[in-house]
Amino acid sequence: MANADSLAALVAQAHADIGASAGLSALDEVRVRMLGKKGQLTEQLKSLGKLPAAERPAAGQRINEAKETIHAAIEMRRIRLETAALDR
Repeated sequence: MANADSLAALVAQAHADIGASAGLSALDEVRVRMLGKKGQLTEQLKSLGKLPAAERPAAGQRINEAKETIHAAIEMRRIRLETAALDR
């Protein structure tokens, strides 16, 4: 479920994987694994229905914030990788 600790661990893992991506294809694999249709964050969003109604808004907000954070990190890494490729 979308508890804060597991979400923080997921974001930390995503950041580590993004930083370790040596190329655009590796970065895209991280994107798909985290944000794709069957990605880890997408699965957490799907699990919101199992939570009590009172907990859903806060959990959904945490997941969406994590998703935005990961998406922004992926975009920044993509730009760095593309810039490095042009500088070669």
